[in-house]
Amino acid sequence: MINDLLNETPPAGFVADVCVAGAGAAGITLAVEFASKGRKVILLEGGGAAREDSSQSIYDSEIAGLAHKGIHTGRIRVKGGTTVRWGGQILELGASDFVPRPNVAESGWPFPKTELTSYYERALQLEGLAKVQRSDEAVWRDLSLPFTQFRDLEAYLSRWCPEPNFARLHHKILTTHPNIHLWLHANAVELLSEGETAIGIRTRTLTGIEAIFRARNYVFALGGIESCRFFLQPRPGGLPWNNSGLLGQHFQDHIDCNAAQVIPHNLANFHDTFDPIFSRGFKYLPKLRLPPNLQSQLDTLSVGSTMGFEDAGRARMQAKHTMRNLMRARLSEVSSANLTHTAKHFPMLFSQAWRYYIRRRAYAPPTVRIFLRVHCEQEPTSCSSISLTEQRDPLGLLRVRFNWRISERELETIRQYVHVVQRSLGDVAAIIPDKDLMSGDLNFLNRCDDSNHHMGGMRMSTSAETGVVDPNLRLYGTTNTYICSSAVFPCSGFSNPTHTVLALAVRLSDRLND
Repeated sequence: MINDLLNETPPAGFVADVCVAGAGAAGITLAVEFASKGRKVILLEGGGAAREDSSQSIYDSEIAGLAHKGIHTGRIRVKGGTTVRWGGQILELGASDFVPRPNVAESGWPFPKTELTSYYERALQLEGLAKVQRSDEAVWRDLSLPFTQFRDLEAYLSRWCPEPNFARLHHKILTTHPNIHLWLHANAVELLSEGETAIGIRTRTLTGIEAIFRARNYVFALGGIESCRFFLQPRPGGLPWNNSGLLGQHFQDHIDCNAAQVIPHNLANFHDTFDPIFSRGFKYLPKLRLPPNLQSQLDTLSVGSTMGFEDAGRARMQAKHTMRNLMRARLSEVSSANLTHTAKHFPMLFSQAWRYYIRRRAYAPPTVRIFLRVHCEQEPTSCSSISLTEQRDPLGLLRVRFNWRISERELETIRQYVHVVQRSLGDVAAIIPDKDLMSGDLNFLNRCDDSNHHMGGMRMSTSAETGVVDPNLRLYGTTNTYICSSAVFPCSGFSNPTHTVLALAVRLSDRLND
């Protein structure tokens, strides 16, 4: 059931089994899981059913460090959260990411990857990937192509959700399940408590309407940055969950950059190896990564890459986008002007359709420039941080001061990776490293992007003196409040975080149901 706090009032005296703040990927997953177990769930969303400028303005933040696009473009306050613009890429963390690495301070998780194995599998079901091929070898075999491996690199495939928007993916259960009570425009502004026990979440609309929602347990699934902001807000008597002093500290994103130009020796063979794959209704993306033994040997962080195909023809790109919408039957997103424009590029679009339907691969025009697009882990002890300004938003909460930093060790990891790729792919392509990267020119930092992967700031740890949440995601200093977001990641590897967050969500639903 979907309600709106702007024009409806919560029933007096109603106490749910669980109240979840945040209706993005994690919040919706939690609601679906709890409801399927017979639990009554309140799901709070600060935005509306569609994106609104007024709700989005809550995220306006002060940038104190390097430019960071994701602080604004990677956070969406709406039903479905950031999944409404998410590409849908799914990837597990590696086993080595969970293990302390002697050369990486504060690395590792409080448990091994095997703790999440079954939850990763269950997360696939909730992501619409129940029938996706789990074996990389089988995907290549289905294309009648070899699964090419390279010396000193690991080749692998990521998976992509056919429907990445969780509000659409789970629309039916969100609107019809009697155990789910979704409230729009219900912005969480305060956790109410008696001692260590939470007794309610105070919510407020942008028009000033307030309501308190009560449950036996509370889960905050607000996203990496917003989770930190909410729990950094000042409280009488201080912040009982911040004995470690680590709240908001050691923020991590994935550094995303063009680290080298790539000139293939044989263009057709290169595209067969690195172009995105479309097989039996699912998308797979070929990727490379530095194996753990070489990370240790070269004293690097986790790092990997894809091939970036950059087409300078904007008109062609617009036509390709229209064609993708047509092939996916998203007719509501195609206008008559789109169709007229697309018709002018029919020869190119014919090639795209032939490669998609016959070869089951993405199409890149022969004129595209190819780059080694590197994705690099940040140090678990990153100097990046989330703090608060003195300015308040329309809800009365202090806004974020965001300080993103890139360390020399992170840049050196990217350099070392480029050297390895040069050697390993020498028979396939000429790899021409970025001069500014290799010389240490600070101009390279201006060309480094973030990845909209907001991790850290509420570190998971076995002790309140070294973290903000325990290994079961319980917020220290409380008995019944939990954090389910990438903010809890102690370290981030280089894999996209969403799949791991959803595995944690499924695990938490089981723990709270026991």
